[in-house]
Amino acid sequence: MAFKSRTIMGIAIACSLILSNCAFPVRPGYDRKSGSYKRYRVPRQAPTDIDTTTINPQEELVLEEKLAAGSSITDTASTLDAKDTSAQNSTVQASQSQPNVLASLDSTGNKEQDSTSEQTQKQNAKATDSTAIKNSAKKAEKKDSSTKKKTTARPTNLEKYAREWLGAKYVYGAASKKKTDCSGYVMQVYKGFYGISLDHSSQHMFDDGRGYSIRRSKLQEGDLVFFGNFWKISHVGIYLKGNRFIHASTSSGVIITPMDDKYWASKYKGARRFK
Repeated sequence: MAFKSRTIMGIAIACSLILSNCAFPVRPGYDRKSGSYKRYRVPRQAPTDIDTTTINPQEELVLEEKLAAGSSITDTASTLDAKDTSAQNSTVQASQSQPNVLASLDSTGNKEQDSTSEQTQKQNAKATDSTAIKNSAKKAEKKDSSTKKKTTARPTNLEKYAREWLGAKYVYGAASKKKTDCSGYVMQVYKGFYGISLDHSSQHMFDDGRGYSIRRSKLQEGDLVFFGNFWKISHVGIYLKGNRFIHASTSSGVIITPMDDKYWASKYKGARRFK
């Protein structure tokens, strides 16, 4: 144990000697003893005055004479250049004036031609306008005549107009003069005679708000008469004078039937007037 302690002590002493003899790098301005940096003071130098009086006055005079002579030469050269450029510009202007005169003459001729062409164009435009006005007037006359024909072509006798469908076969969903059902027939007659459009359904016609209910004792020609059962409207016809109505029946097609017929009288549900 004593030997180990001695060896440890010897090693420690050797290390301390080595560290004490080692030279640490000296940093600029660092003091080992104080352990801080030193402040170096830079000596100030006094500013030196520049001597500006070393130029010889005679040399200055010589330089001024040379500069004056050079400026006079440049002035004369510039005046000569200006004269040459003015002469060249005058010749160029003279040469340009000739084509301008010719262009003015050409322009006057072109103006005269343009004026004549404008006059012809105006005359043509007037002619086309007059023809267009005439054509529009003819079209308006044709339209007026066609509208007059249409207005006059509307029938005035309801029974005569309704009889044009007599004999047409009953076909459910159809609406023509050869094949039709009850609501399609009424729809076509009302559209052609009164100009009133109705739905292709007897129930919808009965429920249409444009029509109003009419008593059976006060029926007039053109009123719609409806037939059905307790639940719905299933048939419709057009009332005619003499207590009759024209309709499209499922068995005989478009026919005229008395209102007092036993079968239809038992199914009568009311009447509506739209006109």
